[in-house]
Amino acid sequence: MFRTCDGVNRRDVVRAGVLGPMGLGLAELFAARDASAKSPGGTVPPAERNCIFIFLAGGPSQYETFDLKPNAAAEIRGEFKPIPSSISGLDVAEHLPKLAKSAHRMSIIRSLTHTNAGHGGGAHYMCTGKHPTPLFKETTTRPNNEHPFPGAVVTRERGARKGIPPFVSLPMLLTYGGPAFLGPEYMPFVIESDPASPGFSVRDLAAAPGVGESRAAARRTLRGVFEEENKAALKKASSRVEALNTFYQKAFDLVTSPAARSAFDIHRESTAVRDSYGRHTFGQSLLMGRRLIEAGCRFVSIDHGGWDNHTTIFQTLKDDLLPQVDSGLTSLLKDLDERGMLDSTMVVVMGEFGRTSRVNKDAGRDHWPQSQSVVITGGGIKRGQVIGSTDASGEYPVERPVSPEELMATIYTALGVDYQQIVYTPLGRPVPIVADASPVQELL
Repeated sequence: MFRTCDGVNRRDVVRAGVLGPMGLGLAELFAARDASAKSPGGTVPPAERNCIFIFLAGGPSQYETFDLKPNAAAEIRGEFKPIPSSISGLDVAEHLPKLAKSAHRMSIIRSLTHTNAGHGGGAHYMCTGKHPTPLFKETTTRPNNEHPFPGAVVTRERGARKGIPPFVSLPMLLTYGGPAFLGPEYMPFVIESDPASPGFSVRDLAAAPGVGESRAAARRTLRGVFEEENKAALKKASSRVEALNTFYQKAFDLVTSPAARSAFDIHRESTAVRDSYGRHTFGQSLLMGRRLIEAGCRFVSIDHGGWDNHTTIFQTLKDDLLPQVDSGLTSLLKDLDERGMLDSTMVVVMGEFGRTSRVNKDAGRDHWPQSQSVVITGGGIKRGQVIGSTDASGEYPVERPVSPEELMATIYTALGVDYQQIVYTPLGRPVPIVADASPVQELL
């Protein structure tokens, strides 16, 4: 697990818990409501599009990935050399050679910009399209207006299909990757374990030790008898009690579903495929994401930390982070494309902000939200494009600046969700999913 420079551990954020052997944490996952998409167009209907959302926690450097400045001063351009990609005019860092050859499968936004340089605030803004307001100044980075993550919104709009959880997060819950005021029923199913480990398994797909199928069925029957005998009292209880009954049913179906067990069993993949993604947590998380989408999941969020490179940035990126992205992301895009899934599966890669133009005294780069690069492709997004550009030092957009609100409006539009619709907090306050923004039409 990684800590960012503000001392926040990635495990410190609120996350879904399991409250029993087949606990309420799992049960509350399933509040899925069926809804019909109203946005027409495209070879794949927007309602059938899915998303793999990849968050590079800590803030990846645009200078060492997709916006190199080889003609700038040495303290700006850094150590990495640019290499040409399969998109005309797009050079990428030399340590992304596989991704360079596969660049035509994706589009790059080079001009994403905002002004929040905090890990918490920047992550919230980028993951929701809502600029946060600190709850207590100087004491916390958690906002008092926490906003829903798109995975939760898609779950609310679309619901589950094929007995697979509609929203899954791995290898832990993404910071601000939850439902916020929409309620815990739209929390993701969290796989809090490493899919690269030899003994990887998803514990919540099995009943508690000693509880076989017959005993689980008996418990289910007993629950049914209790509910039947107390129907009148339960009817007078809160709607929450009634809702939990539905969620319990969906949780039981998941635990007893062969399709779910198959989707989560990464060991079914061939050695060659697993090797192509890379035998590391990031690569195997991407492979798991593809398996889940293929099985019927609608939204997968993947947390990949370690990008808060205030020190030794070139060594860290060259030896560790960039090779993982190079093997993992390249294989994911190739795999989706060859399986005919890229038209229906959006892939988004971002961090909370970019890095400063000048290399600091510790051979690192510091926080810089005014410019960063974002990868987006598939699922209704045009490929092979470069949107926007930055100035000679890479500090500010000079062409087609894109805000987090515009990025979220683009994502929702491609997924067939009305981003301007009003949702309500538990107190009845009306809140738009995304306010005061329009999609980046060049990408749609």
